[in-house]
Amino acid sequence: MTSELNRRDLLQAGLAGAVTVAMPAMAQSNFPSKPIKLICPWPAGGSTDGVMRALAESATRILGSPVVIENKAGASGMLGPNELVNAKPDGYTLSQLTIGVLRLPHMQKMQFNPLQDFTYIACLTGYTFGIVVRADSPIKSIKDLVDYAKANPGKFTFGSTGNGTTPHLAVEEFAMKAGIQLQHIPFKGNADGMASLLGGHVMSHSDATGWAPHVDAGTCRLLATYGSKRTKRWPNVPTLNELGYD
Repeated sequence: MTSELNRRDLLQAGLAGAVTVAMPAMAQSNFPSKPIKLICPWPAGGSTDGVMRALAESATRILGSPVVIENKAGASGMLGPNELVNAKPDGYTLSQLTIGVLRLPHMQKMQFNPLQDFTYIACLTGYTFGIVVRADSPIKSIKDLVDYAKANPGKFTFGSTGNGTTPHLAVEEFAMKAGIQLQHIPFKGNADGMASLLGGHVMSHSDATGWAPHVDAGTCRLLATYGSKRTKRWPNVPTLNELGYD
């Protein structure tokens, strides 16, 4: 895949606050004096939601003031930055941001400038991206997927966390290089997408490690990951790179 795709597991999750020059509220000794809102731009129950809730729990203990998660799912993860850019820059509103905040402004008009409107605080975690099918699917490998798609143009469906997101564009790039046509089904987050896959409403799902528990439990099959190297957790699963889709 491209160099951007190779960096996905490092860049996907970040934490940002509304931009200000001096962050005056945080400079005061009594900060925080009220609850801090932490926006998760994905549905409750997904992998990022779990990370954010663990962070909020730890931060609450350390700060001695509640850090409250507010889920704002939809618009390919952009509802978080859209709210953040309009928030008072006092340190009491934070949001998780995906790498999409850097990509989507080049694809469509957005409410924010990602380089000017946010203060980036931390890189929270890295994700492994990949595509999964149900364990009972006849698709056993990427070769099977390509063969099916060539025989049935536009019939193979894959879910993702939304239009223009990394999981969506990774599969579109793969499909282009494989010379196949797939049908994309966007969801608000990985919890919704995985529920649809397990319910038999889509044939596959492209996402970060929201599928990991299902792969480990044997209810889903991981066909390939999108990084440059195989993962330690699933060493027998190939990357799209090594399969020739780099």
